Amino acid sequence: MKKNNLVLLSLAVLFLNGCAFLHQFQMSSIDSEAVMTGKKFEIIVSETGVNLQEAADTAKLFTQSQQTRKEMQQINDIISMFQMGPRTGNMVFNEKYADSIMRAIQLECPSRKISGLTSIRETAKYPVVSGEIVRITGYCQKGS
Repeated sequence: MKKNNLVLLSLAVLFLNGCAFLHQFQMSSIDSEAVMTGKKFEIIVSETGVNLQEAADTAKLFTQSQQTRKEMQQINDIISMFQMGPRTGNMVFNEKYADSIMRAIQLECPSRKISGLTSIRETAKYPVVSGEIVRITGYCQKGS
């Protein structure tokens, strides 16, 4: 009975934690006239990410079989061999989720006179899953 309570407590702690991580921040030059007279806009795109290591570790909590735990670790090791190079955040289901940002900026600012363009790449992290977020803000000056 005590082992079941430990598992429930572990799951409660695991699923009730959440954090936010800033991966990248960029800002363009600022034209004070655009800020004072222009229209501020904000575009947010996001996708669900998955941390496979955390998923495997969580799955191990639900089995007592050493063979099953060993197989889960082997699967995780195989997957990790194909994840190379620097990256921010967790793997996402749709890697092209941020490709629409340029079109969204053009729709927000048809004049294309933009100042103070800010790009923020962040993660809202929860156990196993995360929200991989790109946030763009700027000021659009009306065309003359």
